[in-house]
Amino acid sequence: MTMRYHDPSLEHDEAVRYLATSDVSKVTEALISIGLDETNGDWAEHTCLQFIEHPDDEISAAAIVAIGHIARRFGALDMTKVTPALEQARRRSPSLSAAVNDAMDDIEMFT
Repeated sequence: MTMRYHDPSLEHDEAVRYLATSDVSKVTEALISIGLDETNGDWAEHTCLQFIEHPDDEISAAAIVAIGHIARRFGALDMTKVTPALEQARRRSPSLSAAVNDAMDDIEMFT
């Protein structure tokens, strides 16, 4: 398998359009772009929290990774919402534990 870097940068409106699809790759790309590029931290956090609850683990994992990026970029999160969402994701699907651990490390380091 050959790995290829893909820049997930999307404009805000394009990310919103991607989130509205049922295409897993578009939704995950939008979430990572939101974590890395969105200028409205509150909107980015709120949006990612909604997608952490998504039944598809790939989408949930992307939202969790994006939360870590938001912590790094903005230096603050609403931990009264983030912590329960991350713990619920971990309980719902143990396969998300690594993503949750990485996000919690980012949160601890940058907030």
